[in-house]
Amino acid sequence: MFVMINRMTVPEKWRGHFEEVFKTRKKAVDRRPGFIKAEILKPVEGEAYLVVTHWEKKEDFHAWVGSPEYREGHQRVKDFMENGRSVLTSKVEIFEVLAT
Repeated sequence: MFVMINRMTVPEKWRGHFEEVFKTRKKAVDRRPGFIKAEILKPVEGEAYLVVTHWEKKEDFHAWVGSPEYREGHQRVKDFMENGRSVLTSKVEIFEVLAT
């Protein structure tokens, strides 16, 4: 199993909108071969949310990036612009599952 974690920093004034976007997500990724599940983790402290997706294999994840479903699932990113710049920061981390 392969896991991708996107650590997204969200300024406080944008959190409500960010959470609503994920609660009403289009679930385009759910249609991709090899996709297992997604979890959106809300911080108890700090500003970083974790977007965690689980995949059968790394190749499935890489096939998702750049796919029509990827573009569909990321359309609302433009909702997080201020003065022509994104208010979100993002750091992608990838892992293979060692043990469960």
